[in-house]
Amino acid sequence: MKHLFKIIKGSMVGIGSILPGVSGSMIAAILNIYQDLITALNNFTKHPIKSVAQVWQYIVGVFIGLGIGFLFIKAFLDIAPIPLTLLFIGFIIGAIPGLRKEIKVDKIKWHHLLTMFIAMAVMVGFLFIQEGSASTSGWTYYIIVFFIGVITAISIIIPGLSGATMLMALGYFQTLINLGGNLIQDLFKLDFTSVASQLPMLFLLALGIIIGLLFMGKVMYQFLIHFKAHFYFAVLGIVFISPFNILFTLQANTSSNVFNVSWYIWLIGALMFVFGMFITYAISKRDLKEEKND
Repeated sequence: MKHLFKIIKGSMVGIGSILPGVSGSMIAAILNIYQDLITALNNFTKHPIKSVAQVWQYIVGVFIGLGIGFLFIKAFLDIAPIPLTLLFIGFIIGAIPGLRKEIKVDKIKWHHLLTMFIAMAVMVGFLFIQEGSASTSGWTYYIIVFFIGVITAISIIIPGLSGATMLMALGYFQTLINLGGNLIQDLFKLDFTSVASQLPMLFLLALGIIIGLLFMGKVMYQFLIHFKAHFYFAVLGIVFISPFNILFTLQANTSSNVFNVSWYIWLIGALMFVFGMFITYAISKRDLKEEKND
C-alpha cells in the first residue's frame, strides 16, 4: 500500500508537468517528496542503483502521470476545462498549511519574505509570455527534441517553472504533446513499425531529460542544503499566485470565453475544488502521521 501511495504521488507530479500553468516540481514540493527526489538525483552519479531504489515508485508514477497527461489532459481541457482546472487549484490551495509547517524557522525575517515576493513576481511575469511559433522541419528537429527534454527536466526541478508554458513560448509545446501522444497511441494499437520509427526522437527526448535532471538536481540539492527555509518561502509564494496563473493560461489558450458556461458547470467545478483541497489535506495528514511513527 505504501508503494502504491508513492506511485500515486509520482503520477500527480507527472500530470502537473504537462498542465500549462502548473509545475511538476511545485506538485512534488506540495506532496512533500521534492527533497527525496533531489537527494536521489544528487547521489545518482555516485550510487545509481541505490538512488533509483529509493525513489523508483515516484519515477514509475511520473511516467504514468505523463502518459495520462499526453492522452487525456487535452481532451479534458476541451470538454470540461473549468472542473479540471478548479480541481488542480483546490489541490494547490489545500497545500498551504502543510507547506507552512515545512518552514522551520525561529523567526521570519525580511529576506524570507523577499524571497517569497520575488517568486510571486516571477510567476506574474510568466503571464506575459506569449506563445510563439517555430519550425520543426529538417535536421534541426532532432536538436529541438533534445532541448525540449532539457526544458521539461528543468521545469520538473524548479518549482513554479511550468515546462508547458516555456515550451508554448518557444512554440514547441504541441511538438511535445504530438510526440508523446502518437507514441502512446501506436503502442495501444500494437503498431510497432510506427513505434520503431519514433524511437530516435524518444531517445533524444529521454537524453535531454536525463541530462537536465542530473545537472539541475545537483544545483537544487545545494540550494536545499544551504537555503531550505528560503526554498519553502519561494514555494509558498508560488502557491499563492499559481491559481491566477492557471486561470489566465486556461483562457489564453482558448479562442472562446472559457468562463462563460452554465451554472451547473461552476457547481461541479466548486465540488472538484473542495475535493482537490481534501486530497491535499489527506495526503499531508498521512505524511505527518508517518513522520511521527518514524
